[in-house]
Amino acid sequence: MTDPGNAPLGLRDQFPAPTLQQWQEECVRLLKGASFDKIMRTPTYEGITLQPMYTQADLDGLDHVDGVPGAAPFVRGVRPFGYRDVPWQVAQELPYATVDEFNEALCHDLERGQTAVVLTVDRAGQAGHDADQAPVDLVGAGGTSVASLDGLDRALTGIDLETLPIHIESGAGALAYAALLVALARKRNVPMAKLSGSVGLDPVAGLAAEGQLPLAVDKAYDELAILTGWAADNAPNLLTVAARGHVYHDGGASATEELAFALSAAVHHLRELETRGLAPEIVAPRLHVDLSVGTHFFLEIARLRAARLVWSRILEAADVPEDARRLTIHARTSRFTKTVLDPHVNLLRTTTEAMAAILGQVDALHVSPFDEPLGLPDEFSRRLARNTQLMLREESHLDLVGDPAGGSWFIEKLTAEVAEKTWALFQEIEAAGGIVAALESGLVQSRVETTAAVRRKNLAQRRDVLVGTNQYPNATEQTSGGRDVDHAALHAERSAQLQKLRTGGEHAADQAVLEKLAGILDGEGPAVFDAIVGAMSAGATVGEVSRTFRHDADPKLKVTPIAPWRAGEMFEHLRSAVRDHFDAAATGVFCACLGNVARYMPRLDFTRGFFQTGGFTVHADRFFATPEDAAAAAKQSGAATAVIVGLDDTYAEQAADTARQLKDVGVSTVMLAGMPRDLVDDLQQAGVDAFIHVRSDLHAVLSELAASKGVAL
Repeated sequence: MTDPGNAPLGLRDQFPAPTLQQWQEECVRLLKGASFDKIMRTPTYEGITLQPMYTQADLDGLDHVDGVPGAAPFVRGVRPFGYRDVPWQVAQELPYATVDEFNEALCHDLERGQTAVVLTVDRAGQAGHDADQAPVDLVGAGGTSVASLDGLDRALTGIDLETLPIHIESGAGALAYAALLVALARKRNVPMAKLSGSVGLDPVAGLAAEGQLPLAVDKAYDELAILTGWAADNAPNLLTVAARGHVYHDGGASATEELAFALSAAVHHLRELETRGLAPEIVAPRLHVDLSVGTHFFLEIARLRAARLVWSRILEAADVPEDARRLTIHARTSRFTKTVLDPHVNLLRTTTEAMAAILGQVDALHVSPFDEPLGLPDEFSRRLARNTQLMLREESHLDLVGDPAGGSWFIEKLTAEVAEKTWALFQEIEAAGGIVAALESGLVQSRVETTAAVRRKNLAQRRDVLVGTNQYPNATEQTSGGRDVDHAALHAERSAQLQKLRTGGEHAADQAVLEKLAGILDGEGPAVFDAIVGAMSAGATVGEVSRTFRHDADPKLKVTPIAPWRAGEMFEHLRSAVRDHFDAAATGVFCACLGNVARYMPRLDFTRGFFQTGGFTVHADRFFATPEDAAAAAKQSGAATAVIVGLDDTYAEQAADTARQLKDVGVSTVMLAGMPRDLVDDLQQAGVDAFIHVRSDLHAVLSELAASKGVAL
């Protein structure tokens, strides 16, 4: 007798698997005439159309799916056992303006799960300026004001340079800040081979972001060659070449555009450094690509995998050995997607972005505090951001599985499509003469702005939804700004500190400072870097080194910078302006609700949300049987704007009369929720000024309404 517990059920025979064609035919039937392509297929900003269903057949012809983790083309990761070999770095940025506040936050967070140091230098330092010789608004802007060995020592007090990766984001000041780090390591007797992290320079990203570097582009690559050559010989674990995509992402670029531009910059770096005597196989392992990760979960996973695929193919074509083709990726969750309105929703956005980054196997990750767009983060928001990474490691166990996304028909196909689009754009940039030439001609800026314009339109029309901002607003939200830097006070404080450094004690008495600075001009290659380190050790500042080393620099090249923006800005500005108008009549919207509300509640909810998104106060707590009742209530509310809300059948019977009576009682703007096409002409003649519906340009309608009521936008 067969054991019924082990007997096959035979379900496969009873329920034969339908073919993809049969499934599609059933979908078409259920759509009842609606377009299958329009409803079931999803276009992306990258020019990729997402299919409603993927099958094993989608893997046909995809060579990369046969790869293994740790082997070229590294789609499945650069290490055989993924994060079991080397965990990703919890590399949280701490954008505090003073070294003491930075150090306090850093020591606190390292005890609570952070595993790498990220010191972002302020804009003054990134340009190579000391605080007392920089524009006031650049001191403490975007990072920490550091100019001397003493300052870096204070910033890294209590930090073990041998065991912790140190990432210094210093822009065009990378050479000087790398010298500061080396000087500090020597002061603490740390072997150079033990230094790890990055002090990467990306002249292309600086040019794209600022429109001009503080030195000639060729001179920037001279500095990069000096730094990279020295590191190759002395500090093998210190990355010195960066290819940063943030500037393109923050300008509104698509995921493939950001990646293609970053990889184009990386190739440009290889070429420039090769002309200065550094072979690609020496430079490539010292390069890290920095990318922003957005909320399109599967696309971002695929893009990070595609980044390694494309980079490996590029280096393979350049005959770079396989071991040197591994790509290091530093990532941060997107600034672009973060909102001032309903800021706690940012926690959900960063969780999605962080998980995509980890599944895509980045090497280091910063998760934005939810209040990042409001100002400086506090300990609470830093803890939530840091714990997002710790939850994904300790409770979701994403570090225990090698390439968890591998084998998914959807992700593998999408990886190939992202790689194809990235490669095509990369070739377009190459054909234009490379990334610098493409910035000079405006090709890069044009591509970014074209995508950004589509994003703005989709946000305005709510095809792209920002929860709490352009959809599902919190009508009772009280917004407040975060803590900002007092640049004037900081400039005065830092100027006094630097003047004391220059005029007092060792710096004034010891001629070694001047001798070391003079040595910068006399050396070549690694000797130049050693001279800079010596000058820093003797008390020289970043500004002094930069002025000495760049004494003949002539920053000739200028391009149109790519301006950053955030997806929520247009609605944040509108809502703030409306709420600051302090005129209840002008910013009030009365809903003239006609008939049985239970039957048109979704339309009423749509109307409430429509106007609340712009900061208008909506009066929608009563329902009316007649136009006369609605008009009387509208007059009593004092609102200057009224919206007729009801069913299409009710509109045919009462909307025109309601519009006339609303105008008669002094309502200046009358709108109607919906688009009853057969009634439009009659309703307009009766006094309806506009129709709001799901295809409306929400931002344009509300901006025009606000302006008509005297709101200063």
